[in-house]
Amino acid sequence: MKKYLYIIIGTMMIGNVFAQNKNMTDTIFSIREVEVVGTNLKKNEVGKLNVPLQYLPLSVTTVSANTLDMRGIVNMQDAVKFLPNTRMRTTYGAYQQFEVRGFDFTPIMIDGVRDERTSITNSAPLPDLSSVESIELLKGPASVLYGHSTVGGVLNVIRKAPTSKNTLNALMSYGSWDNKRAMIDFGGKFFGPFNYRAVVNWSDNEGYRYTNDKRFSGYFALGGQLDAKQELDIRAGFNRDWYGTEIGLPQFMANDVYNADGSKYLSKGDMLPGLNRRWRYNNESDFMKNNGSNVSVRYSNKVSESLKIENRLAYNYDNIDYFSTETLSYMESADPIYNHYYMKVDAKTKEQTKQYICLDTVQLTYPLRFAYTVHVINEQLEASGKIEFDNGMKYNYLGGYNFVYFHRNTYRGYGGTNPQTNKTYQLSDLIDGPGLNSKVPVYNPHSMGYMDPHFSAGTATRNITNGVYLQNLLELSDQFKVMASGRFDHFLFKTATATINPISKERKYSDQPEFDKTTTSSFTYRLGAVYLPATNLSVYGSFANFFMPYRDIVSSNIIYINADGNRFEPKDGDQAFKPQTGYQGEIGVRYSHNNILQATASAFYIRKNNEKKTLKTGVVEDGVTKSVVGVVGSSESKGFELELTLTPVDNAALSFGYGYTDATIRDIKKNEYMEEEVQKGMRLAGIPKNTFFAAGNYRISKGMFSNLGFNLTVSYTDNVYRTVDKGVVYPAYWLTDLGVSYKLKNGIQLRANVNNVFDEKYYNQSLGTQMVPSMPRNYLFTLAYSL
Repeated sequence: MKKYLYIIIGTMMIGNVFAQNKNMTDTIFSIREVEVVGTNLKKNEVGKLNVPLQYLPLSVTTVSANTLDMRGIVNMQDAVKFLPNTRMRTTYGAYQQFEVRGFDFTPIMIDGVRDERTSITNSAPLPDLSSVESIELLKGPASVLYGHSTVGGVLNVIRKAPTSKNTLNALMSYGSWDNKRAMIDFGGKFFGPFNYRAVVNWSDNEGYRYTNDKRFSGYFALGGQLDAKQELDIRAGFNRDWYGTEIGLPQFMANDVYNADGSKYLSKGDMLPGLNRRWRYNNESDFMKNNGSNVSVRYSNKVSESLKIENRLAYNYDNIDYFSTETLSYMESADPIYNHYYMKVDAKTKEQTKQYICLDTVQLTYPLRFAYTVHVINEQLEASGKIEFDNGMKYNYLGGYNFVYFHRNTYRGYGGTNPQTNKTYQLSDLIDGPGLNSKVPVYNPHSMGYMDPHFSAGTATRNITNGVYLQNLLELSDQFKVMASGRFDHFLFKTATATINPISKERKYSDQPEFDKTTTSSFTYRLGAVYLPATNLSVYGSFANFFMPYRDIVSSNIIYINADGNRFEPKDGDQAFKPQTGYQGEIGVRYSHNNILQATASAFYIRKNNEKKTLKTGVVEDGVTKSVVGVVGSSESKGFELELTLTPVDNAALSFGYGYTDATIRDIKKNEYMEEEVQKGMRLAGIPKNTFFAAGNYRISKGMFSNLGFNLTVSYTDNVYRTVDKGVVYPAYWLTDLGVSYKLKNGIQLRANVNNVFDEKYYNQSLGTQMVPSMPRNYLFTLAYSL
């Protein structure tokens, strides 16, 4: 496939996606080829209502495709640097977890349709950005707009729309560590009233850490005006991605470590000396495949100015297949058979004894095998419009119904019961080959043999969500706007534990019992007001709430504690716990000046209640050992954001963003099982307090160097605790990226990018205490053509 794609691109030399003309009706502001990052006062899609953003009491930031393309960015984890108060966490080499304003439940949408995978664990591999037109981030709780589990906000990925203009673009790029990519993008008139757009992207990357990731995706959009009132838009996409997975370097020291003679060798938290940051400890059998596809149909009919009907039906399919080494264990012994030791403390007696540890070898003790298939149907029916009154007041509304069906079957290669012995399967029962428990040298590691895993059990889950909502924006005058919106959701969750007998490499349940189920209902709202003392200045305030349903099935092995700290006894089929709830209060200001300056500032406070905590384990009642679980926790996040976009001349643009978040654990409701609040006031894990970026583009417009362009990006991420006890800390880091481009008169464009210019050595992910080194200085060279 890659050979033919290169031949097509190299022969036709057709277009690139980087030079796209926009006007002031777009959600982002562009000046020819100099694109601006930031917020804009024009209409946005994520806010739903068909009014300018300055009329809404919301905080929205937009990043354009051009901003990303000029910097060679095609992955979401690199794009979020332009979104203050956010962080994209990568785990296992492919799973992305998005955090905004201190909380990590921020669903991701594609063209306004939720990716329901990110609503469950907020962790899923994301497709590349080759077909993306722009990215919009609505910050803060948004349950009133998009339903459950929208705590930090909502990220909307907007793909390229069909175009009537003949468009034919392509690029080829090559970078450090054999990073190869080819992309083709074309569109124009199709037939009758319909236009189209198509994108194909391929990449193959050995990678700094030898992950050898491979990605292939395609996108097609067809749309047009059926008549003066009716519009039809059909979009479809697919991805076929393969990842090598990532388990990092051997664990850093959990204790002070001593030489055999008693002299200190390493301190707690130290990494082993002399490790090469490129060394890879994964087994040769490790992999993750992600195959996905989606299709959506949107039909709209503008009956009149006061009534527009729109229906959007979408189907998504996702297939994950995963096996990875994961845990790297040091071998230990109470006997002095190794050259180093640490002092082991007995949990009960507190007595210390020497525990000898081998630091020149790691053992592959717990590889993880799982897979799942997901089918999602999402139906949205909306009616919207504007009504103008004789006194000059205007009423904007949007009412709708949303139905979501989520179907997932999971298959796992751990746990499960052997029907012959009636005992739980051990990994040795499920994994063939010499790789399991193999010993890999710490220095100059290499695979010690393959592993061939089998499935032993599974879980089937179904979610069904029904939501009705109404947004109201009343324009009292040119200066005053008032919003009152509400939504009611009913959430049904069903689950069943399935068996796979005998163990198999195939995804097939041998037995699936009846589903257990639980339901949750919730009403959410947003109230807000906007004041515009001038047409280019708006001040707003809003208050909104959210909810997150639990998916717990009532169990006889659990002692249940409610939000008041009291014990209660839910019955089978009941809601085990009330959902997590919370709210946000926000104030902000927006200002623009003659398309030269755009500035926004916002301050927020978010509280989350009914957080589930395991309070105690090993409690014996009536001969049954139980765990105590209660929704007694709460947390809060407060902070602010500043964003500025400056375009002093038509060939230069500057943008800046700063975010501050103070996210901490609040009170834990006292109860008979837990009286001491050991975590109160602790900083939440995964959240940097300070984030910053500065980005600039400049293009020479006259003289012998005309069409020579430059771009600069500087970003900062504060230190991050992986766990609240600070067991793992990712230090703060600065990154500087530079780019240069030159556009020839025949449409060819040459680009060169240098990322991490100052070769910062940093970490921003790990598997437990196995730190994953991030990329040092790297290069990317691109040849592009625009017809």
